[in-house]
Amino acid sequence: MKQHKNSLVFVATAMLLLTSPILQACDIYVSPLGVDSNTGSKANPVATITAARDLLRNSGKLGLESCEVIIAAGVYRLNEPITLTPADSGTKAFPVTYRAAENAKVVVTGAQTITRAWKLWKDGIYRTQIGKQDTVDQLIVNDSRQIMARYPDLGAGYVLGPNQKHEGIKAGNAPYDGSTPDAWDASKAKAWADPTGAFMHGMHGGLWGSQHYRVLGKNKQGELVYEGGWQNNRYRSAHRSYRMIENVFEELDSPGEWYHDIKDGWLYYLPAAGVDMASAQFEAVFEIKHLVEFYGAYVEPVATMNIPNSGNGLKVTQVKNYQTTEAVKHIRLQGIQFRGTARTFMETIEPLLRSDWTIYRGAAVHLRGTEAIEIENSAFVELGGNAILVDSYNRDTVIRSNLFRENGASDVVFVGSFAAVRDPAFSFHASARPLDEIDTVVGPKSEDYPADALVEDNLMMLAGRFEKQVAGVNLSMASRITIRHNTISHTPRAGINISDGTWGGHVIEWNDVFETVLETHDHGAFNSWGRDRIWHSAMPAGPNELDENGKSLISYYVDKYPHSPFWDAYQTTILRYNRMQSDHGWDIDLDDGSSNYEIYSNLTLSGGLKTREGYKRIVTNNIILGDYTCNVPYPKPVFDVFERNIVSGKQIYSSSNPTLWGGSRDYTFVHNPAAKKVTPAVALQKQTLDDAHSLYGNAQFVAAEQGNFTVTASSPAFKVGFKNFPMTEFGVTSKHLKALAGTPPFILPKQIASNVYVPPKEVKVLGATVRSLRTLADVSATGMQEAIGSYLIDVPASSRLKKFGFKSGDVVMMIDRTLTPSTRDFKRTLDKLRAGTHTAKVWRGQEAVVIEFDL
Repeated sequence: MKQHKNSLVFVATAMLLLTSPILQACDIYVSPLGVDSNTGSKANPVATITAARDLLRNSGKLGLESCEVIIAAGVYRLNEPITLTPADSGTKAFPVTYRAAENAKVVVTGAQTITRAWKLWKDGIYRTQIGKQDTVDQLIVNDSRQIMARYPDLGAGYVLGPNQKHEGIKAGNAPYDGSTPDAWDASKAKAWADPTGAFMHGMHGGLWGSQHYRVLGKNKQGELVYEGGWQNNRYRSAHRSYRMIENVFEELDSPGEWYHDIKDGWLYYLPAAGVDMASAQFEAVFEIKHLVEFYGAYVEPVATMNIPNSGNGLKVTQVKNYQTTEAVKHIRLQGIQFRGTARTFMETIEPLLRSDWTIYRGAAVHLRGTEAIEIENSAFVELGGNAILVDSYNRDTVIRSNLFRENGASDVVFVGSFAAVRDPAFSFHASARPLDEIDTVVGPKSEDYPADALVEDNLMMLAGRFEKQVAGVNLSMASRITIRHNTISHTPRAGINISDGTWGGHVIEWNDVFETVLETHDHGAFNSWGRDRIWHSAMPAGPNELDENGKSLISYYVDKYPHSPFWDAYQTTILRYNRMQSDHGWDIDLDDGSSNYEIYSNLTLSGGLKTREGYKRIVTNNIILGDYTCNVPYPKPVFDVFERNIVSGKQIYSSSNPTLWGGSRDYTFVHNPAAKKVTPAVALQKQTLDDAHSLYGNAQFVAAEQGNFTVTASSPAFKVGFKNFPMTEFGVTSKHLKALAGTPPFILPKQIASNVYVPPKEVKVLGATVRSLRTLADVSATGMQEAIGSYLIDVPASSRLKKFGFKSGDVVMMIDRTLTPSTRDFKRTLDKLRAGTHTAKVWRGQEAVVIEFDL
């Protein structure tokens, strides 16, 4: 009877729900024509997104209904960021959405309009008085970012200075789209009345990104006085050739350039072609760096960590340590265009874990302490710094179907808190704690890092307009990030970068990444390193990286703790079904210590694939156009596998010492379209004493010139176990993004591998084995800037060179004051030395060292 009564109640309730009016969602409307004191209804909209947020926050309906903020077409100008906190959260059943109205163009910007009249000043230059206020960081005219007055001019390419020759970068890809050796010289500064406030931009000395400086004035000798250079965590003097300066009044000489005289309040502009000064729309960006902030609640006070001698030119760097106590949850941003944030290159200062990089921990959209935040169908255009940064604790972030174009730094960054890292170290040569003190627990020690995120179907073009150590997507101290079906192109450095092994588990698939590493070198379209808690270079820089027996510390750690390479990289990272292309490096570059990777069914178009020292890299079933490079291998065994790949290039296995490589390598098919028949790959077998089943011949690609690298049904590549994979599904999937995305160049290698092995030319010098630095693999292995120097392959303990203080792995650049760019020069210089004390400048452990020796 009781059961019957409950059933009647259930039926009655269900019928009541079916016959009742459908509950209306909690919708708030925003319009440029609204008033913030309005109710937020469709008929009475509010004027700002912040007001809509407050109405939702106070409605009592969050988490009980699906609430939307519906934004009408228009430009919404911010003086401060829109901040969303746990008080603004939705739930999984009832999320909160901030979206553009249907078919509406909604722009959220930090740029402010300039309405004062412009008057012709002189030489075609106009000016307007904007009063004494904050410095203008960017000028936007008719929705297009203009050029801060600079030398050399934008588009100048590489400008040769006196007695200079072009090096490294093709003129069409000159850093900053215009650079010159004399940009900062006193001879040039003589013409500048007061360059205070100018910005000096220079490439890192190793072309590993950029370094930036603020001019403080001139000294009595007329030289520029400045501060900065901390933007690269492996500091080196700025490149001697690739330099540019901006924000100099006297350099206002090219159409589209502008200058703000903050002292007297004048804004000057030399109109770009087609700009009608009477009707043009002018906007200025001042200091706003964030547009939307998702900020959870944190432990108070926020802890900080001082990092002495971080390697980026600073004595101490202070890093904040965020620990989330309550997250912002279940909020969506949809259909909004974000633009108009200030540049952040002078604040890009925080070192990542033993990384080459520093970062600015912020962005136009900044997530810190969130769960289930979604950013979809939006645009991030001409921003001054990072577009999206996912910071510290975050789970289930979705970044889908967005356009990123011409942003100042990286497009999407995931970066965890060092609070989650066991034994964090920050500078390249810094070690973790001593072996008997090191934390041996696997994985993170807290939850304060991004995990389980999805970056899918995004078009990313022309990142790094101001900063050059950037990527379309960068991961650091993160776990299980899926990067899928994105098109990433035209970047100065990586398309996708992983800055450490903490904590792996990423899936990177179906991406189209091309025209990368355009303004730098020694990097990859996909790039990674794994300088985790046990990492030490296989080429030690000094005694602090050797044990008491002179053995590399990496061997010392692994001998005692065989599983230690996987303490941080404890989850496998997968790269599959990607198309990659790089201009000045490798298409896939696994650098220092990158461990625990599976790489299969990828197409690399020009730069090939590199595995530097590391453990357990399983590389199978890829088409690798360009060399396979394995340099500076770790002591055996490393559990690497290289099998069933098609490879085409000049040198298939390019290595500093191929016999040291401790993995399994076989079943390679060496492609040469001119090969008349299929034969054993003799060159590989002689070089590596391996590859017993590898073959040499024509792989028979269907239509390589059109990008179809499927092999025909009769291809001999099947004999080594290769399997075809799809060639038409790379990159973005949304129709509107596909229409904007380009495609990579399909250019087969000009130099095809021969089946005749020609060993590198080596000579004996005073008991040591020496050869000239010759390939990009050598440059990467040594950390040199260019392929110049005498590379000491083996310096036995009994040799005279060892007694003089030279070591295996050294690159000898100079003896006394004589350059030694080749082995011939090195030998001749030594032969001419007389008795006495001499000096040698060598490159050791990726830095210059001077040694003295006696004859």
